[in-house]
Amino acid sequence: MNFDEIAPRTKIVISVTNGSDLQAKFMSKVMKNNGRHLLVIPFQHKGMRINFDGKNMKIHLEVRDSSGVMWNFKNCHISSVKKDGLNYHKIESGMTKGIENRRGGRRFYIWEQAMFNLEGVENPVFTFLKDVGGDGFAFVIEHKKKLELKEGKKVICTTKDRDGKEMIIHGMIVRKEWLDKYMVYGCRIEEKTEQIENYIKWLERKNTVVDVDF
Repeated sequence: MNFDEIAPRTKIVISVTNGSDLQAKFMSKVMKNNGRHLLVIPFQHKGMRINFDGKNMKIHLEVRDSSGVMWNFKNCHISSVKKDGLNYHKIESGMTKGIENRRGGRRFYIWEQAMFNLEGVENPVFTFLKDVGGDGFAFVIEHKKKLELKEGKKVICTTKDRDGKEMIIHGMIVRKEWLDKYMVYGCRIEEKTEQIENYIKWLERKNTVVDVDF
């Protein structure tokens, strides 16, 4: 998807990071697109319009096309503007074409500590489960641990479900991404259990509330 193809009334999500860790996600709706920038309903938190001028802040835009495919536009800039008497947030991106993301179903941000048994690593690793969805999950390892894993390695994640019961997820590393502080490992779930499916359904219900009213 090209940036100038994002149509008015399209729902968009922005992710705000400090360069590595996710700080917040916000949702809004596009009102105008002049090909170079979007004007969207202002992002708010607790009724107050958000200021996006913090230091080391990185903003990424996510949007789905008519086929349901997710497209990412990295390192956007957001400012507050007023046009025709109405307030907007103005989103600009240096990318004219987004990055296509076909990794599968929706992922839910978790960022909870879990135990990982990694193929080829003798001792369990305690680190953060970044996100999870119906088809996969991702976890991070700090660069200072000097532990780099290869794609295709088996992973066993031990975490907790919504009721606090132990939940084991078997996966395989299929991608990795270098961030400032961490290496992110994306995994495909190898064995789907009823417990995992119920947990994902609970996350879906829990995340139906959005930050901005349309």
